[in-house]
Amino acid sequence: MKIMQHLPKKFSFTNKTFYRYVFSYLLVFLLPFSIVSVIWYKTSTDSINNQIDLSSQNHLLQVKSIMSANLRQLDYLTEQISTNPSLSEKQFAHPYYAWEANRELLRNKVNSNIIEELYVYFYSQPNQVYSSNGLLDFPAFMQQRYGTYAFDEKKLKASLNTKAPLIERIPSGQKNGVGLMTYIVPLTATDGLPSGVVMYTMRMIDIQNFLDKSVDRETGNVFMVDRENRLLVASHNDDIPEFMNNPSEVEKLYQQHSRKTKAGTFLVNTSEDEDFGIRYISLTNTEQALSDVRTVHYRLMALVLSILALGLAIVFLIGRRQYKPIHELEKLMEKQLGGVREAEELDDFVRMEQHVTSFLQQNKELHQEIRRQTPHAREQVLRKLLMGRFKDEKEIQLLLESVEVVLYKESYFVMLIDTKMITTETSIQNQEFLMSFLGSISGKGYRAYGSELLSNQAIALLVSMDGSVNHSDIVREIVAKIVLENTVAPTIGVGSVVCELATINRSYIEGLAALEYQAVSDKPNQVLFFKEIKNEKKNSVVSYPADEQLKLSQSLQQGDFEIASETIEIMVKKGMQEQRTIAGMKLYSYYLLNSVVKVGAEVIGDSFFQEAEKAVEFRNLLELQNELIKMSEKICLAVQRNPKNQESKLQKDIFVYLDANYASHDFSLESVAEKFDVSVSYLSRFIKKESGMTFSKYVQEKRLDKIKKELRETDKPIKEIISSAGYYDVSNYTRKFKQIVGMTPGQYRNKNR
Repeated sequence: MKIMQHLPKKFSFTNKTFYRYVFSYLLVFLLPFSIVSVIWYKTSTDSINNQIDLSSQNHLLQVKSIMSANLRQLDYLTEQISTNPSLSEKQFAHPYYAWEANRELLRNKVNSNIIEELYVYFYSQPNQVYSSNGLLDFPAFMQQRYGTYAFDEKKLKASLNTKAPLIERIPSGQKNGVGLMTYIVPLTATDGLPSGVVMYTMRMIDIQNFLDKSVDRETGNVFMVDRENRLLVASHNDDIPEFMNNPSEVEKLYQQHSRKTKAGTFLVNTSEDEDFGIRYISLTNTEQALSDVRTVHYRLMALVLSILALGLAIVFLIGRRQYKPIHELEKLMEKQLGGVREAEELDDFVRMEQHVTSFLQQNKELHQEIRRQTPHAREQVLRKLLMGRFKDEKEIQLLLESVEVVLYKESYFVMLIDTKMITTETSIQNQEFLMSFLGSISGKGYRAYGSELLSNQAIALLVSMDGSVNHSDIVREIVAKIVLENTVAPTIGVGSVVCELATINRSYIEGLAALEYQAVSDKPNQVLFFKEIKNEKKNSVVSYPADEQLKLSQSLQQGDFEIASETIEIMVKKGMQEQRTIAGMKLYSYYLLNSVVKVGAEVIGDSFFQEAEKAVEFRNLLELQNELIKMSEKICLAVQRNPKNQESKLQKDIFVYLDANYASHDFSLESVAEKFDVSVSYLSRFIKKESGMTFSKYVQEKRLDKIKKELRETDKPIKEIISSAGYYDVSNYTRKFKQIVGMTPGQYRNKNR
């Protein structure tokens, strides 16, 4: 929302406002009170009796109207469910689309503010019901979902097989507990016959809340009864007359205007809703309602004189006290909004209301923007966490909470899912679904969140465990879910388990190493744990630690010096322990040197070979270790300074390339994906997320802007301008230009020159 653009007079209340505020108290409370009290003394008894009666009737009609509107809304909701193909019996029973039906039920549930839950019951499935939380059989429904309520299973099944709408009361199974009210509405099939019912459950306390607002708790009560005069709900449970639990006594109330009891005389008002078979009864204790009036009558005259004498002082003190929050609000608004433009004719309170409204609207828009950016921010936080950019556990937890990521805190590991395999075996639609499917996934004992890695064409899945399930079992379960959705198992690398999120990058690097190992091995489309690499059989006499070498390579590529130096020390120690000959030791040394030099040349360039030449003069593995650590530090610093392998740089390069090549005749989404070695589906989603437009729309807008600019600023022929923007068929695009702009290119040039 736009904040006022000019700097006007200061937003501030004056002393005049304060005195006006105090005077309003005096005028509104003291003066009318004094005048009305004299009149009320003579006429109040009869008028209050009539007022109680009229008020009771009006409140009863209001309650009836509100309840009827809510029930009609549920009837309408039932009609929507009947005609919704996503909520058909076949849809609910489908093993794949059932989740879609559950989600549709949840959406319908949210649309009503009175129901606690809704259940769909089909006559052909007599032992189960469907809810927004999934399928429930009757034992689970009775014992787990509503174990604290006095449901009768036989009666419930009979009610669910009704062919007409039915309202029932379900008492609580606990002493002083809150009961339920159910509303059962038949579902009509395409042949016009009922195929099942929708049962809506409503908490008594919710119904009591709006009933209770219609009557004074101390003087009366409002009741809802069914067609058989059985009590459904009362506005409050305090001192309910015994006759309200007797249907025959309740029937008599419809012929009475008042009812005498031991507690006093009750004024009776009734109303009936024939559409839903509900009767509304209001009982007001007239003696209690008038007792306060009589007390006031006796004391009023004595109080009036003292009130008039002390009124001014009291109102002044009250006004001053009440004005203090207004003054504090004034300062807060001045701090938040600063100088604002105000109309002189507006009242101070009206101006303040405008400013508060403006502030709240800005706050609302800010929250909406934060909500829209949360998924993107989540990807960034997860990506940086996996790359080891965060080291403080408190900071990590704070960041994860801010992007709505909830993890178990027992232990963690990372799975790398190769999406290249998926794109060659499945459709783009299935790949896109897998991306969203792995965005957030959970199961027994684990929660996981995924992030796409553009540079690696993989999905990094951060998995947290509660300690109740082995991490290999979790991996198998996740792979099974992927296979269920995509039919093909992709290549997956799994890192080791760590106990702190600050060290999760170790597992991430190991997962990348395992993925890389599979890429160069003859075992694609498998799940490989990093710890299993060392168990692979070696054919050569000299034993090389392939697992640690891959881990070293990945840690250098990610710029993680801590893990790289630690891995070098481990590999040197292994070489000293395992290599028994001088020749083997030399071969092993050059193997280590080559592992670092290879990555250094990729990151820094050919100049890095000069560093390698210095390291060749080593005399033993310990000297080589020192040189390798120095070279690794330079590599990691270069990665951090120029993160060419990181997502942000690659994403920026994509848009630079789009803006530079959109006018090419053979420009396509596939060619861009091939250029940056990413999947077509990921590139399409990335462009849509970052620009708000599809790839074709983005290119079309760029080309259109280029054509418009050259029409305005150059004298080039129109055919040449359109052709240079990337279009072969000039005549066809001329028609398209007219559809978009509203005029031909020639007309546009003449108008905008």
